[in-house]
Amino acid sequence: MDKYQLDVPVQLLYGPFPVIKEFSCIKTDSFVRRPAFLHEANYYYNKETFHPWNIENVKECVNKILEEWKLLKVELQQFAANRDTLNLQYGLTIALEYFLECLYWINEKPVNLIDGLVDKSLEVKPFNLEDRLEFILKRLNGYHSYRQLDELFKELEKQFAIKLVKLNRNI
Repeated sequence: MDKYQLDVPVQLLYGPFPVIKEFSCIKTDSFVRRPAFLHEANYYYNKETFHPWNIENVKECVNKILEEWKLLKVELQQFAANRDTLNLQYGLTIALEYFLECLYWINEKPVNLIDGLVDKSLEVKPFNLEDRLEFILKRLNGYHSYRQLDELFKELEKQFAIKLVKLNRNI
């Protein structure tokens, strides 16, 4: 392992994740959007890094990831329409990484996949999440998986908005 590269920590190994198999060793006091799980990789190796899951950072960081999803969503629609299953599968895998980042960060935790995709302690999450993610993972190159992931993002975004309203009331 190069001193500037980090291998994937065990907390991020699950199925097709992460797409990136090595991470830059970064010291930053601001959010870096790509690759997914970059901040977690540095965190799990005890490197100084920005924590997008801290409550004061969550709103800005999650909104940036949601913007990325909306851009990727347009590409995925094209891949699905053209029956380009290879690019659809790759794009859905990246989109799932975005989803997991949002899911964990909204719950003020770094992504940790040791016990599966969905940690039991997560309080804010879409209904029937585990089954829906399992469906997507089994069919990563299918249109219905894309639609299911789109619905998960919509539900999570609504729950995030509710959480923000509750937080603002408590300030």
